[in-house]
Parts: sequence; structure tokens; C-alpha cells
Amino acid sequence: MTVLTAATAGARLLLPALCLTLAAQDQAPPVDPDARKPLESWAAESLPVALSRTPAQVRVFDEDDIQRSGARTLGQFLLRELPSQVQNQGGPGLPSRSYLGGGRPQDTVVMVDGVPRMDPGRLGQNLNEVPLLGITRIEVITGSPGSAGQGGTIALFTGRPDKPGLSGDLGGLGGSNGQGQSTASPGFAWEGGYLSGGNLSAQEKQTTETDRPFRMVTNFVGLGQKWGSTHWTLAWRGTFFGVPEPYQEVTETTRVYDAARESRQRSDAGHLRVDWDLAPGLRLETTLGLARFRHEQAPQGASRPSPFEGRETRFQSALHWATGARSDLSLCLEGQEVRQVGDENPLVQGSANGRRLGLGVEWRFEPRPGLRLLGTARGTRERQSLLIGGVDTEVLNASGHTLRLGLNQELAYGLRLYSALGGGRTAPTVLQQLRNSLVPTAAPLRMEQSTFVQIGLGWGQGNWYGRLESQQQTGKDLLAFDGQSYANQDRVRVRGTEAAFGWRTAQQVGLEGFVRAQEARDLNAPEGQALSTLASQRRPFSSHGLKGFMGWSRVRAEIHYTLQGHQYAAAGDSEGGGTRANGLPPTIRATQVVYRDVGLSTTVKAGRHWTLVIRGEHLLQPRTDAAAWVARAREGQNDASIIDGYPAAGPSYSVEARFRF
Repeated sequence: MTVLTAATAGARLLLPALCLTLAAQDQAPPVDPDARKPLESWAAESLPVALSRTPAQVRVFDEDDIQRSGARTLGQFLLRELPSQVQNQGGPGLPSRSYLGGGRPQDTVVMVDGVPRMDPGRLGQNLNEVPLLGITRIEVITGSPGSAGQGGTIALFTGRPDKPGLSGDLGGLGGSNGQGQSTASPGFAWEGGYLSGGNLSAQEKQTTETDRPFRMVTNFVGLGQKWGSTHWTLAWRGTFFGVPEPYQEVTETTRVYDAARESRQRSDAGHLRVDWDLAPGLRLETTLGLARFRHEQAPQGASRPSPFEGRETRFQSALHWATGARSDLSLCLEGQEVRQVGDENPLVQGSANGRRLGLGVEWRFEPRPGLRLLGTARGTRERQSLLIGGVDTEVLNASGHTLRLGLNQELAYGLRLYSALGGGRTAPTVLQQLRNSLVPTAAPLRMEQSTFVQIGLGWGQGNWYGRLESQQQTGKDLLAFDGQSYANQDRVRVRGTEAAFGWRTAQQVGLEGFVRAQEARDLNAPEGQALSTLASQRRPFSSHGLKGFMGWSRVRAEIHYTLQGHQYAAAGDSEGGGTRANGLPPTIRATQVVYRDVGLSTTVKAGRHWTLVIRGEHLLQPRTDAAAWVARAREGQNDASIIDGYPAAGPSYSVEARFRF
């Protein structure tokens, strides 16, 4: 653990403190951030619903939260907000995956403007490949199974101009570790419509020295228009990542470093959405979405980079019907087609195709004031095939479903009690089918089955608030890697309990703390090994954190501290449990280390147009270099890594200026 001297710590805090002192002298009327906080969830149900009425735990982050964090990607943002439920493989751009509620990465659905984002070439969306440019709202929902049948939902929403005429913002960032970033987000609004867009270009050095830095360029365009009772929305987003991955091989006995090694990814995603107000209490929503993900995987040894590509086409429609004063109904229809061509392993040839047709219903009913019921049922028909050597072979043709029943009871004294239970039967991924094609003797993959139950208590009164929530997920016939191929073999039980308590005032002062305990247990494992298999790794047993803020007039200072406890995990990350470069499966063992993170920021609103943000992140992390990594100098030390074998991002300091017009 790095120990800061008093002089070093003072120097690191001097600049933010000086800005606080100078800017606090401006006595403009204070602005209460609570007045801007959203009170509804847009993604927990088919229609917007008050946070206090839906049977799920919903955390909402607005545009100010995102901009103050300085995060470029969803992974960067949630690593701080959901410690132990988001795991990061190392420095800038390296994979970051969600274990929301303790589930697997593929059990969490990431949605952008209501359209699920799924890269067929990944077992669970890499959150560091989801840019935040133009995103003004993030919702994290537990106890709300998405298309994977369990886990939860992370929903992102793109902003639009908030006033007629030309508006937007320009920004620039510079800092330590070679950080540089420019942002432009202009927009123009007129009566009934808008046009918005943006560009973000950024770079930063990797945690250890590499030939090239991390690079990122993302662009988006959004267009909306209302004609009578119809509202049209068209959006497109394109992103390029260049990610240094010098850690070529990480095993219990071997480490290979290559400073020139890197991966690249390009993605394009767009959607067209049309909303019709058919009659009072009757509305139809229809969306067509297209996405393409092109990867050039980092080479292994002397091998050349392995290019592969995934595509997705999605159609979804929902009819919302207010059936009475205290009930309403939504009927949903969806069609999806995915195609995966190649894999990061160049030995995997051909392509995999998947088609899904789904029909669902969501019913919401309030039998009496304060008591609200929610029921969801969804059935799917799945077909998957492999195209290898010009031969199209069907490998799956089955039915799936998702069921959920929830209850929310508003009580006295600011309390609410909520619970939900359900289950699902879901298909393997086309990537798993394609990888299994390399092993002709692999058994056909069956549908996975899962059940979940959740219960929670929320409270808010005056300046105080809190929550206590517990959930359990149990899976049967879950897919896992058996050393050669994927097979239905696991029965896994995931349990998690989280409590949070906070206080905030209208004078921009607040403090919040949380504690979480969780485990993933492999019920098929031999005695004494239930926590040390591929099915149960990557969940810290405990975590806790504390964050606070204080504001004066146009100044707001924030500080956060989180701790992720020890966990069972492999030395190095093995997505989906695949073999390593040496052909052997990884060994899961107790890491016996913790990861603590401290960061702070100061935001100064200088007049009507300018905003200045000074940040310091990862202040407890030790700096390292390639030689120390190869020599395992930080092996087994606290704060040096989140995933064992990959050094965490070191301390960084930056200054960002934004001009809003």
C-alpha cells in the first residue's frame, strides 16, 4: 500500500482547496441540485413510473453526475458507483464487465434509448466499449430481469436541446498520464423538433509503458420531429477504440509483456423510433435498430491480429393501453437477428446466426392507494445455426420465457416495501455455439434456466434516506467451459445484501455510505470447492463505500472512498472461462487482497457559460512499470489490482473546462 506524506497529500489537495476559497466569494443565489434530480424511472417498466412505486431498486444518475465524474465510458463511471458489481481488467480501455446483483456479465442488459445493445462477439457487454458522449441520464435497475432472464438493466438515455435555437457545449481536458480530450456537443431546437450531435476525441497512456496510448473517438447524431400525434426519432452513434494490451499472457507461473500489442474496435449503431398517440389512453411505439461491431483482437505471440465481426438487427413494438383509472397494460412484440463472423481465436472459423421472435405482456394494477402490482410475461422462439464451409447446420430450435411478479407497498413515515420473484429460460449465445464448433464431439447446448427473488425496504423522510435490499438468483443448466468446450453443467446460487444510508440538505451538503455482502456458490462443485470454480469467481465477498459533497454558491466539492474485499478469481481474466495461451484452464484461488479507491473533484461554475472541474482519481494506487509487472513486484499487495494479474490504473490528475452556449 502506498503511504502519502503530509507534504505530498497537501500538495495534491492544494489546488482544489484554492479554487474553493476563491470561487466561494461569489455570492450568487444557490441552486438546489435536488430540484433537478429525476423522480421517475424511464426503464424499470414499459412506461415511466415514480421511483417510489416500482417494485425494484432504481439508481438514477443525471447529466451533472456524469460530467462531474469525467468518465468517458460506462465502465469508468460504474466502477466508482457500483464497486464489486463492476470489475475492471486494468487501465484505460481494458475490459470492464458487470456482475449486477451478483449475476454474470451476460445476465445484465445494457440499453441505449430503449434499444438493447448487444455485441454478439462478447459474453456480456464490455462496459468500456459503451461511450457516454451525449448521454444525460443513466439508470441502474436490479430485480428487473432483461432479455437474459435474470440480473438487471443498465439504461442510458441521450439528451436533446433544452431550449429553442442553437445550444450546446464545448470542452477540453488535460492532465497527468498523457491525458488529453476534446468535446463538442452542439444542438438546435425548433418548435416540435431538434437536431443534435457531438464528437469526443481522447487519449491516455496505459498503466504501464506501451508503444501507443489508449485512443478513443466517438460521434453521434440525433434528429427528432413531431407531426400531429406522431413523434419520429432518428439516432446514430459511431465509435473507434485503440486499446494497448501489453499483458500478453498472465498465468500462475508465466507473464509475457509486449509493449506493441493492442486491440482495435469500431462500432456503429443506429435506430429509428416512431411513437403514435392513437387515442386517449392508447399509444404505440415502434423501433428499428441496427448495430455492427468490428474487432481486431490483439495478437498472441507471433500470430497476426484476428479480425472478427458481429451484427445485430432488432425490431420492437409496444402498445400501451390505459385499461382503467388504476390499471394499464402493455403488449410487446420483438424480433431479433444476430450474426457473428469469426472469433478472437483465429482457429474458430465460419459464422453463427441467431433469430429470436418474442411476444410479451406487462400488466400494472393498483388495487388500493399505495399498493401496486406488476406482472410481466414474455415468450420467445429461438433458432440458432452455424455456417461452416458453406454448410448451414441448425444447432438450436427451442422456446424460452421470462416471468416476473412484483409488489410495491408505500407505508407511513416515508417507508416503502417492495419484492419481486420470477424466472426465465434463455438460449445460449451464438458466440458459445461458434466456439463449440471447434470441438466436433461437443454435446448440443440446451436452454439455461434461472429463478430469482428480491425483497427491499426503502426510506426517505426530510433530509434522510436509506435502503436495505437482498436478492437471490439460482441457475440450472448454466453454461460453463469444461476445459474443451461449453456445456450445460452448472447450478449456481448467487446471494447479495446491500444497505445504504444518507443525508443531504438543500444547501448542497450530503453524505452517503453503503455496505454490500455477496457470494456466488457453485452447487455442483465438490465439497469445499463451491467458491473456487469458474462459475463462482469474480464476486468480492464484501464491499463498502462513503461519498460526500459540499457546495457554496457556484462551487461543489466531492470526495468518494470505496473498498472491494477479497474474492476467488483466476490470475488474469478468462472471458467465459476459456483456456489460456498454454491450453490449460485457469486456476481459481482466493486473492486475499483488497482494492481501495479514493477520488475527489471540485466543480466551479464561473458565470453563465463556463464550468471548471479539477479531479484527482485513484489516489491510493501504486505506480508500476513493465519490469515490476513481469517480476510480480506487486503480487498480493492491496490496491495494486482489481483483477489479479492486471495492474489497476494509477493516480491521475486532470483539469477540464466546459463552455455552454
